[in-house]
Amino acid sequence: MSLPTLHAERQPTLLNDDQVREFIANGFLRLTPDVDPSLHVEIDALVRYACEKESWYGNNIVSRIPKLHHIVRCPVVDGAIESIAGPGYYFHPHRAVHINTPVEEREELTPEIDGPKMGKGSIAGSGWHQDAQSPLSRARHHVPRYLIGFYYPHETPLDMGPTRIQAGSHLYAHPVAPHGVVLPDVVPAGTFLLVHFDMVHAGFPNHSDRTRYMVKFVFARTRNPTGPSWNNVDASWKRPEACIPEFDLPETWSYIWHWMRGEPQVQTGQDTATVDEYVERLNGPDQPARLTSTYALAELQEVERLAAILEAAAGCDRHERTLATDERGQPVPRDDVRGYPRRWNERAIVMDDATYALAACGQQAIPTLERLLRHDDPWIQINAAFALGEVGTPARGSVAALAALLDSPHQQVVRQALDAIGAIGEGIGPALPAIEHLLTTTNLEWQEPQVMRGWTGENQVRMNAALALLNAINAGEHTEEIERILTGSLGDPNGYVSAIATEALTRIGTPTATRAALTFLSDRRWDDTLLGRVKAF
Repeated sequence: MSLPTLHAERQPTLLNDDQVREFIANGFLRLTPDVDPSLHVEIDALVRYACEKESWYGNNIVSRIPKLHHIVRCPVVDGAIESIAGPGYYFHPHRAVHINTPVEEREELTPEIDGPKMGKGSIAGSGWHQDAQSPLSRARHHVPRYLIGFYYPHETPLDMGPTRIQAGSHLYAHPVAPHGVVLPDVVPAGTFLLVHFDMVHAGFPNHSDRTRYMVKFVFARTRNPTGPSWNNVDASWKRPEACIPEFDLPETWSYIWHWMRGEPQVQTGQDTATVDEYVERLNGPDQPARLTSTYALAELQEVERLAAILEAAAGCDRHERTLATDERGQPVPRDDVRGYPRRWNERAIVMDDATYALAACGQQAIPTLERLLRHDDPWIQINAAFALGEVGTPARGSVAALAALLDSPHQQVVRQALDAIGAIGEGIGPALPAIEHLLTTTNLEWQEPQVMRGWTGENQVRMNAALALLNAINAGEHTEEIERILTGSLGDPNGYVSAIATEALTRIGTPTATRAALTFLSDRRWDDTLLGRVKAF
């Protein structure tokens, strides 16, 4: 079989307006990669052999099976990701194989069931959930900054347990009673689901006699939109004909649509509640109501009212986690998610609804948000930093104020400030000294593992710092200094940092940056032709 041609040789197949509208409302798209079908057969065999005969590869599964790159790079998949996440998106180093083994006893189940029993050895969670970031948590974004790709190398009928999703749930603050459940009768071999990172989804039991495999990928936006990145013809938002959710969110969906077009928010005026009614619905259990209220208050530019709502949360130590306990009542590095409180956690942080509204207010909210950065409560600082990051390029003048937070003793504040600097993507100069310090020194206060897998706060601080530098490359500012800092971080003990640094150096593209990236990768080259029984060397 001849290998598919590489990404650079084939133009991406961009989405059209209807497809982008469907993604905004439903939260996912079903794609058919334009590759030779035999490639799926080959990848399926390789995935099964790797998982059943070798070891658990985790993030290294694509290095073990490089042909997975041909799926991600094919014009249909690459074009869809570019359409949603923008040009220059980043293929995130977190990857995983989701294994769904056959259950011992078959049960009659409804698609909505929460947490049915899975087969022994399955790692596909069957409880309704929104994914955590890896290695540690980050904020949930309403606009598409992070995407998930679910790739099925083999045909997956209902009996084999395809992943279920709840259409429209990617904007929820937490899972609610299941509705809009999509559970297909059959997923054809090679299907690629492109999903908003915050989609509520769950595994389903495998009632067949064969293990189901699905490969998960993550993609990250690296620049703010300045115009449509898809084949855009119509400038207006319209509810898509293939809209699955029964509710309607014209204010929310319209905001996301125009944000993706690189435009300021457009007034819809469709909801006619009072300001007090909108405020009452914020952070409430009714997800459509809280979302409508969030973006209606943004349309009304209720900046000071929203700031007051956010400041009312001060003094509650929401920057600290609530930990679960073991059978002896001792705290363990795992979040107690009962009730899904709006506070820091190590899965994914949902900000106050007032914060999302302030972000949607755009440039008008910048002075107020900069004031909130100076608040003495870390949770307020975290929310204000997030909102400035969501404002994006117009907030480039706020980078100096955000950089001041990089000296915070709270790793949570530092992490969110770095993410905000990366989301703004321009004017990074005032933050570079502090970013270099964070990447080159050890903070003894941040060495406690935050999750059962052992990742520390400092691990995530450094990863966020590297991503901020990656995003800043697009602006073409301080390139020499950024290159020097990235080159020095190639040996970081956190593999995510070195992966991001390598990508960033290749994007800089100077002879010295390219040489540093190639040397790092060449030193770690893996000869997979030696995997046979005889060819040991």
